[in-house]
Amino acid sequence: MKNFIKKLSIFSLPIFLSIVLYLIIDPFKVIYNYSEYINTNKSYQININRDFQSTELFLLNYKKYSYNSYVLGNSRSMFYQVKTWNKYINGSAFHFNASGESIYGINGKLELLDELKVNIKNVILTLDYGTLSVTENSAGHLFIKHPKISKESTLLFHFRMFQGFTFKSMFAFTDLFFTGEKKDYMKIFGINNNVWKHDMISNQLYYYIYDEQIKNNPNSYYSDKLKLFYKRDSIQKYSNQSIYDEQEILLKNIQSIFKKNKTDYKIIINPLYDQLKINPKDLKYIRDLFGAENVFDFSGINSITNDYHNYYETSHYRPFVCDSILNVIYRKN
Repeated sequence: MKNFIKKLSIFSLPIFLSIVLYLIIDPFKVIYNYSEYINTNKSYQININRDFQSTELFLLNYKKYSYNSYVLGNSRSMFYQVKTWNKYINGSAFHFNASGESIYGINGKLELLDELKVNIKNVILTLDYGTLSVTENSAGHLFIKHPKISKESTLLFHFRMFQGFTFKSMFAFTDLFFTGEKKDYMKIFGINNNVWKHDMISNQLYYYIYDEQIKNNPNSYYSDKLKLFYKRDSIQKYSNQSIYDEQEILLKNIQSIFKKNKTDYKIIINPLYDQLKINPKDLKYIRDLFGAENVFDFSGINSITNDYHNYYETSHYRPFVCDSILNVIYRKN
């Protein structure tokens, strides 16, 4: 019996220690409240769950700031600047996006807005084949949805977040917590140099370091990244079909929320660097459901996707591209 208790203690000690450290450090900023989620007052920033952060900030502020306009989509939607959009809509806008966002997450956010009976006057909804393909809660501590969005238990959410606190990452976060010093090895655990600024009212993120680098010396910025910008095929290719029965259910629910709230919505198909054109069947379904006049397809081979200067890297197009897209969208109305 003593040997069993001894073995159990030896086995349990690391788990107990990791739980204590997790509660003290709160490595992913999901336990306690913070004045800044993207901690721009430090020399480092931590990759956090953008879905959780966006939802928490919205719940904290929506009554105070009376939001009525929302940007929804994955991380590519972050660069639609609120200050530019407000010129067209005269609204109070909030960035309600998430990293690796899915049609499941977008539907959950709109259901939350509808349940809270907030004004859903304007919406920008950005889509691509990746967004359309996922119809259930995302996996991984950086992508799992806030319990208010998924309607799953808070306990399950925190358990999945804790699973991201592995032994190796525990060492890195503990080192950072007690020394306050970012070290090179920490990058693989999502502890990076400070490159973002975060507006705690609109939830707008600014890639301010990269924007300054491009402004001051664009040749230098892109010369370091040319190997990332791979050569694309000159023949137009199409993404696989993404919309099936489960996607249709979610999209129809989104459309019904728009209709109920008399929302002025604009659906943007992202101009991705890979130049894959959205699947024709998917595009037809979206246009038939939401109205062709509300759907703007910038995917495929075009003047935006042809020029790598329009991108920070191969995943995210830059704010001035978003500004030009907004101009196209609202000029047509």
